[in-house]
Amino acid sequence: MNLGLRAVKAAQDIDLSDVSARIEKPPLYPDVWPGEHYKLLAGLVQTMQPKCIVEIGTAEGMSVLALKKFLPASSKVVTFDIVPWTQYSDSVLRAEDFADGRMTQKVADLTDVNVVGQQAGLLREADIVFMDAAKDGRMESVFMDNFTNVGLKENALFVFDDIRLIQMVPLWRQLVFPKMDFTSFGHWSGTGLAFWSQSRPWSG
Repeated sequence: MNLGLRAVKAAQDIDLSDVSARIEKPPLYPDVWPGEHYKLLAGLVQTMQPKCIVEIGTAEGMSVLALKKFLPASSKVVTFDIVPWTQYSDSVLRAEDFADGRMTQKVADLTDVNVVGQQAGLLREADIVFMDAAKDGRMESVFMDNFTNVGLKENALFVFDDIRLIQMVPLWRQLVFPKMDFTSFGHWSGTGLAFWSQSRPWSG
């Protein structure tokens, strides 16, 4: 609760107009808050000052830009997708976004247990994991199974998108991690914060 409220307070003053400027026509989602999660994501980074962030689901790239906004100079954000950002028709990303090495995209399928094994070192570094993938409840459950197998950092912050969508409700309810629904301060379709805990393991 304390972390979330500090991030909410930070989000009130965050300006993401530089991200919104890349969108060709309204709605300018990064400027919408609450109702969208971009300012809350940036607020969490500003509050936590993490060394490593993992995003699952690059899509247009607005979330990873929000995550990078207040990322410390020595830190990194790695975004995973099965489609390269250059092939995503609505991407707002640019080559220069990756130039300083703090932001990287990995084209890899984290539902594949072998791929997760290959990425285990990176995943274990993560201080924040932002899960924004299929939103069908099934894919997210596979991610959680795979992450449980490799083991993640104790108290890594998981940010779950769309937890209010009907297909995501069972997954959110099954989580026994310390968690809280922050939808009122995030995405209209649901934003949940949870701390990864080895002592209270996922059992989907």
